[in-house]
Amino acid sequence: MKIPIISAVLLVSGCLAANSFAGESMLPDPKLTPGRVARTTQDRNGVTEEMERHVFRIYEIPWRRRAEFKIDHLIPTELGGADSIDNLWPQNRYTRPYNPTRKEMLTRRLMALITSGQLSLRQAQKEIREDWIACYVEHLGMLYLN
Repeated sequence: MKIPIISAVLLVSGCLAANSFAGESMLPDPKLTPGRVARTTQDRNGVTEEMERHVFRIYEIPWRRRAEFKIDHLIPTELGGADSIDNLWPQNRYTRPYNPTRKEMLTRRLMALITSGQLSLRQAQKEIREDWIACYVEHLGMLYLN
């Protein structure tokens, strides 16, 4: 009876440890991606492949794994985020439950709150910069693995 329990604990521990590898976290590294708001039109020139490759290098993810990730803006461009290395991070497409699809849902929700006057743009930028998952939970509710 003890062996199946130990096996289950090891399996769960292994799954949790997988998220600690570079680029596997659901949140960006705040030292590498602190987030940045666009201040000039030069901050909104688009994201180039060279920039994407640079982000993969600083997060120590091999470029051959590109298909697994979306280069995401920590502060979305819809909320005034800059197209700059310090606002970009490789977000794993397959991480559950919080992934690029959920982050896009959050962006739409924050836009609706800003439009209705219930949230300021500055506050939305601050919340998403500090912890986009906590921001998601605050405005859309907790998600659970099924």
